[in-house]
Amino acid sequence: MNKYSPSFHRHKSLKQEKNIMLPFSCYSPKLSLYILATCVILLMLLQIRSLHTVLPTSSSPLPSLSPSASWSLFQQWQNLVLNRTLAAASPVNCIQNPDSMNQKLRDSITFLPLKDLRFSNLPLDGHTWFMSSMYDTREEGEVQYQQFPSEPSKGRLLCLKGRDTHDGSWNYYALAWPEALPTNATQMKGLTFVSYNHYNYDNIWHGLSAVMPFVAWHRKNSCEKPTRWVLYHWGELRFKMGTWLNLLMEATFGQAPYIEEFNGVDDDQPVCFEKAVVMRHNEGGMSRERRMEVYDLMRCKARVYCNVSLDRRDSRERPDIGMTLLMRSGARSFRNETAVIGVFEKECKKVKGCRLMVAYSNNLTFCQQKQQCYGVLPQRLAKACRRRPICVPLDS
Repeated sequence: MNKYSPSFHRHKSLKQEKNIMLPFSCYSPKLSLYILATCVILLMLLQIRSLHTVLPTSSSPLPSLSPSASWSLFQQWQNLVLNRTLAAASPVNCIQNPDSMNQKLRDSITFLPLKDLRFSNLPLDGHTWFMSSMYDTREEGEVQYQQFPSEPSKGRLLCLKGRDTHDGSWNYYALAWPEALPTNATQMKGLTFVSYNHYNYDNIWHGLSAVMPFVAWHRKNSCEKPTRWVLYHWGELRFKMGTWLNLLMEATFGQAPYIEEFNGVDDDQPVCFEKAVVMRHNEGGMSRERRMEVYDLMRCKARVYCNVSLDRRDSRERPDIGMTLLMRSGARSFRNETAVIGVFEKECKKVKGCRLMVAYSNNLTFCQQKQQCYGVLPQRLAKACRRRPICVPLDS
């Protein structure tokens, strides 16, 4: 009863024999891997062997290389394969050609219209429609301005393109790094004042309002003088100032303003400036005290330019009180000038020592106006011209 069945015993023995013989079966996966590994090793040995032998040519047969030379050749081949493998495996090559990088920066420069028509309904608000993508530098009580290169511009220069005098949207601006200026660009050395005027430069008031901020910047920056002026009206180029304004700037900066006309520059050729200051808000942002200081500076400079004495007559018996009635001609003149002059004459006679003078602005030169108006200005200005510092140090 307890004896094992022969059939059961035979079946178990066959199963054990099958498990023992399985690794050596011709259909075993392990055997396939062994054969594949053997083939790879044989191919490598054949490749190494081929490097040891130099095939002779028909003209001059060469002997086989020595073992040391063969080993050196094998090491060179191994290094070459290793270097190429590492180069292919590297995701990014961090070392780039500087010229290639500059070309990429140059190709990325985008010129935008000076006059952005999207803001034509509010041309003077916020960043204005002139150079609309740029924002001004603001300091408490000081004029709003843009300077290139600077920290806000990330060291980039201001570049302009176009010479249109009728449509500002056909004139363009862009920023570029000094080492990657636009293709075919011309770089102008020195300081450039770029002025935007919503009106014109012939009218005394509108012109003065446009250039006065540059005098404020000049005063605050160690009296740095401009090499040239670039004038814009609605993004359109202008090539002159009014005579009165031109002489005032000459008196203030000690040199006649050079208005850039971009002669010899093609319409599609960019011009970049070594240093540029842009004003587009006139007196916007300036405190009353700062405005008075700047206007006093211009008055003092004009007096020196016209050689107008700062000494006033001091007579207790007859004080010197000057009154100048500066008249206009044309559409905005008084209808009855005689009546107006009579009113001022009557009032002047009531004050001891009063002198009345009538003058017409269009009949006077710049310096004649200064001489005529000198008696009207307060005594404080004469003292200010003597003692007020003209320029403010950069660290103040």
